Amino acid sequence: MHTIRTLSGSTHDEALDPPHRSVNYDDDGAVRTVTTRSRQIWLCRPEAFDFDDGTFSNPNPGEAFGRIARFIQNLPDEELAALKNLDTSSVHTPLRDMVYWMWNHVFWDVARFLSEVNCNTGTFRPPAHEVLAINYLETPIEVGRMQRVAQLQSDCNIMIGAVYVAPGVRLRFLVGQPDQESFMASRFNSDAFGPDILFDSTKVTGCYNEPYVHWIRRNRNIQVFLEGQPDQPIGGLAAVFVYGKCQHQPEDMAHPCAPSCDGGQVEEGDEGDARNDDDNNEYNREDKRSRIC
Repeated sequence: MHTIRTLSGSTHDEALDPPHRSVNYDDDGAVRTVTTRSRQIWLCRPEAFDFDDGTFSNPNPGEAFGRIARFIQNLPDEELAALKNLDTSSVHTPLRDMVYWMWNHVFWDVARFLSEVNCNTGTFRPPAHEVLAINYLETPIEVGRMQRVAQLQSDCNIMIGAVYVAPGVRLRFLVGQPDQESFMASRFNSDAFGPDILFDSTKVTGCYNEPYVHWIRRNRNIQVFLEGQPDQPIGGLAAVFVYGKCQHQPEDMAHPCAPSCDGGQVEEGDEGDARNDDDNNEYNREDKRSRIC
């Protein structure tokens, strides 16, 4: 994994400790497998996986996910396409809720990586995930213009990833301070945006599968904008995101790696907590590989 960030901000602290980071996990095979299979499974009809041995009755979502992932991993593209669920408006079904749950594994690994990049990113203790669904507007957006479709603000640091982005969709997340009212106009040219968080499925054929998770600092005002595209649908789901919630220390407490909070080292005796109790937590990498891949 590696993190991508822009050294920007109004203060020195914001430049060194930015309000959001983008993490590319393309070189992590285990994480890549989970996200790819989860996006493929989200698009499938539930009845396609109605195994006689009670896959969905198993209380462990990881085991059910592993069985389904192994079932589809060797399917030819045309057979996988034949499993497509035409229902792209239902956010919560047993199958899709299982997919969201599996993203705890992704956030677990990303959190471990981020703890080595910056000690102020928070501690992820799974399961701790929420779902954010973005709908098309009921009135069309002019092509090339963007309109705000959602807002989000969390009192804890979050890691967010895309589970589903409909073909032809272009979404941008703007991250600002709680009291910052950026881009108050409801319609404006998309060229006005700076380098914030972009989810672009306008040139994607098949399943959206970009290898990024985005970490966003707590108490930031997150505004989501949808860009108008030719023949864009009216109503229905445009995208579904899942985000993991990170615990953080109170502001008046020293961080484990103080005084440095950018690439700092964990002090002796704090390593177990900073690495999220790897030896005891069910989400560690070795266990994940054995149950999923």
